[in-house]
Amino acid sequence: MPPSLVDVLSDPLPCACACHDTLTVAQRARDVAAMYRFDDAMHGWGYQPIYEVGADRLWRAAQARNDAGYRGVAVRDHACLHRRLVGFAVHELIHALVGDPTQANFGVPFGLPYGVPVEIAPADEKAYLAEFNAQEARAFVGVGAMARALYDIDWAVYTARDVGTYGFAGGWATVEVPPGFRPVPHVDRQHQPDRYYALARRLEADAAAWFTEARIAELVARVEAAEAAGRAARPTRRPPPEQLAALRPRAPSRNDPCPCGSRLKYKRCCGASA
Repeated sequence: MPPSLVDVLSDPLPCACACHDTLTVAQRARDVAAMYRFDDAMHGWGYQPIYEVGADRLWRAAQARNDAGYRGVAVRDHACLHRRLVGFAVHELIHALVGDPTQANFGVPFGLPYGVPVEIAPADEKAYLAEFNAQEARAFVGVGAMARALYDIDWAVYTARDVGTYGFAGGWATVEVPPGFRPVPHVDRQHQPDRYYALARRLEADAAAWFTEARIAELVARVEAAEAAGRAARPTRRPPPEQLAALRPRAPSRNDPCPCGSRLKYKRCCGASA
C-alpha cells in the first residue's frame, strides 16, 4: 500500500534545500497544513496523490499506456517535505484548475507535450499544442501567487525546473510517444536552449498576466470547494501540523529510496560512499 501523506510527513529525510534549517517550525507547520488541504482537494476531485520519492515513475507508466482511467497525481521527486513538496502540490492544483479534473491527467492528453493525437493534421499541431502550453505556463508561473493566496506561504517554494515543459512545434527533436499519438518535431530545451527559453519566457509572461486578483479569488474558491468534498469523505483525523513540523530529519537507511530522487536505493546512490 502506498504511503499516505501523514506517513511521509512523519518520516522526514534531509533535503538539498535544508528546509529544517532554513524554515522555522511555524513556517513548516504552515507547509504541513497546506499539504493537508492539498490532499483533501485532490481527493475531492477524485484523484489519488502519490507521495513516494520518485513518484513520477508511476505517472510515466500510465503515460506509456495512455491510461484514460488513471487518477494518480505524482507530487514528490525528492525527499523535500516543505519547499519542493508544496511547490509541486500547488503546481498540480493549478493544473486541475486550468484543466478538467473530471478527466485523467486533468484532461491533458498523455502524448503531450511532444506528440499529438494521430487525427490532428500536421498543419494544426502548433495550434493544438498552444492550449496545453498555456495551461502548463499558468501552472508554472502561478505557484508563488497561489501559495500565498491559498496558504499564506510567502517564502520560496520550488517546482522541478527553472522553466516549464512545453511542446513548441517547429524544431528538430522527437521523442517516443504513447500509442494513438504522433511525435511532433519540437524545439528541444537541451539542444536549442536560446530558442526554447525565448519562446517559454514570452509564454510565461502572458501566463503571469492571467493571474489577476479577481481570477485568483475565483480559483481559491474552487479549491476550497474541492477541499470541503475531500474533507467530508476523509475517515480519519490527522495529527496537528505543529507536531509533524517539529520532527527532525533522520539519516536515510541503506535500503531507503535515495532522497535525491534517483529511484535507486540510498546505498547504491548518494550513500555509496557513506
